[in-house]
Amino acid sequence: MKQCLLTGGGSKFGATITTELIAQGYHVHLVTSNPTPWMSVDHVTVIPVDWKTLQLNNIRTCVPAVDQIDLIFFNHNASALDQTKFKKSTVQNLQDWQHSYFVACQFPFYLIHILSNRIGPDSKIGWMLSELITRPVDQQVGYADYIGNKFTNACIMKSFSLNFPGCFFGIHPDGGLNNSVGLEQKARNMVQLIRETSTTELNGNIFSTQGDVLKIYETILD
Repeated sequence: MKQCLLTGGGSKFGATITTELIAQGYHVHLVTSNPTPWMSVDHVTVIPVDWKTLQLNNIRTCVPAVDQIDLIFFNHNASALDQTKFKKSTVQNLQDWQHSYFVACQFPFYLIHILSNRIGPDSKIGWMLSELITRPVDQQVGYADYIGNKFTNACIMKSFSLNFPGCFFGIHPDGGLNNSVGLEQKARNMVQLIRETSTTELNGNIFSTQGDVLKIYETILD
């Protein structure tokens, strides 16, 4: 059975992704702050996490007890800003803002290095990203750190794809040929894309759940 490490898959769209991964034959090692619904589910090993207290010195608590990992997918989010933080007499706590950056961007970076001996050339490592990194709109620019974290992760993903043995890619749940499909179908499309697309095609690219490539990088030709 293929082994998957999934972060942030305990609720909302992440729970739908977890269910689809199980249906497609993965044993899911689920890093989640919402462990209760998954404790007795077949082919799920729950790794509880408190995102508010996660630090560099306890990242290893998120490491599954397996020798080889076929898929790692970072579905968790962290942000501190919203539209209200830009109103007069309102300010964001700096410590919380800095911690959200650690959880969103630095945690995946360090976890990949910790897991380096369990990642093989055919392992697939992905991030849930967002179309907002290319097209932020007025109603959402207040979530500036969320958008910035997603872009940072896109660059982290690309840099790993150029330097680290393995396959690194991004998924954004918006866009595609038919963005009106429900969450279950999006999750099904996403898992199918990951399973059926070759490592060569996946590596370094960002896809919608229906396989359309999101272009954010430029290639400089000699």
